[in-house]
Amino acid sequence: MKNTILSNNGKMFLEEAIVRYGRIASFKQLKELLKEKYASTTINGFISRIEKLGWLLRIKRGFYAIITDIGSLNSNDMSVFTICQALNKDSYISFENAFAHHGMFDQMLANVTAVTFKRARSYKVGETEIKFFKIKKELYFGFSSERSDIGVVNIASKEKALLDILYFSSNEHYLGLVWEKLKEFKSDFDFSSLKKYSQKFGVEMTRKVGFLLDKLGIDADDLMVNFKRKSDYGRLTKNSKTFNSKWRIYFDDTIIN
Repeated sequence: MKNTILSNNGKMFLEEAIVRYGRIASFKQLKELLKEKYASTTINGFISRIEKLGWLLRIKRGFYAIITDIGSLNSNDMSVFTICQALNKDSYISFENAFAHHGMFDQMLANVTAVTFKRARSYKVGETEIKFFKIKKELYFGFSSERSDIGVVNIASKEKALLDILYFSSNEHYLGLVWEKLKEFKSDFDFSSLKKYSQKFGVEMTRKVGFLLDKLGIDADDLMVNFKRKSDYGRLTKNSKTFNSKWRIYFDDTIIN
């Protein structure tokens, strides 16, 4: 079993770092904090030892998260969400992680998915992969800022998380997830917001949402105006084969029934 016990000097160092910088600090800040007590030749080794014990978690080059409870850091911990925010301040938590935050997903999640209008990229933080999906800046909306244990986190609304899934993931697994949540939490969704948000994405998304709401028994005829004169069609997934003539969309009748 890995030794994680800190020395008294290590504890005092981390406590002072949190007081001065919060739970996320740069390597430069940590070095400045140690200059008063240690020779410059030993500072790097001191920080490295605390990192190896697990109390400093490297989140990107030159930046660390200060861990206060090693056993608590996992993908459902708000600390990881805040680390995600530190990696990219122009982002928000979405997909299943947002559903989990809103009490709509109770399975353990191994990864964190976020949306940004900046570069798409992935990070490995401890055992968790944090993945950023890039979206057009005009579609960067539908989230709120909420305070966590170590800072502020942007988290998508239920409606925006659902639309993000439909926008980025056109496979059977995610279609099944969307349909499951719509049915299970029908009374919790704000369908007016869902329809309004879908129109910002354009015709393809509006068609998908209109069809799903129709199947759910929610009036969505106000969305028809977006494409009633169009002769094209859409697909819920790339393998969808059953055609719905009203919404001119192919769907999966094994999933949507």
